[in-house]
Amino acid sequence: NKMVLWGTLINASGILVNLGLFWAGLANEITFFALMTMVGLGNGMTIPNATAGALSVRPHLAGTASGLAGALMIGLGAGLSALAGAVLTEGSGATPLLWVMLATALPAIAAISFVIRREKRLVAEARL
Repeated sequence: NKMVLWGTLINASGILVNLGLFWAGLANEITFFALMTMVGLGNGMTIPNATAGALSVRPHLAGTASGLAGALMIGLGAGLSALAGAVLTEGSGATPLLWVMLATALPAIAAISFVIRREKRLVAEARL
């Protein structure tokens, strides 16, 4: 879970730095794609570990969990791609895309933070 948290934090920080550069008028294609490597690194840390976590909750339901997780990733990804396409215009630049990305990165941080807190609480209750 800590790897997932770190991955989501790296992902969000890459997006936030990118937004800051666009806001300051310092962004260009090179800075945009250079900072997307942070998003890629964050996703590389998050997705495999989150998938493993989803499959390990109830091992006898791993197939179902895998199918559901895959369907959610593809379905939500398709919806967010449509949203990004709708908000991007010819003159908008990358800023609307970055806002859509940030709108998914922040709930991911909140979700894994909730999972970590719940896990700590369950461990503490099991010790009693």
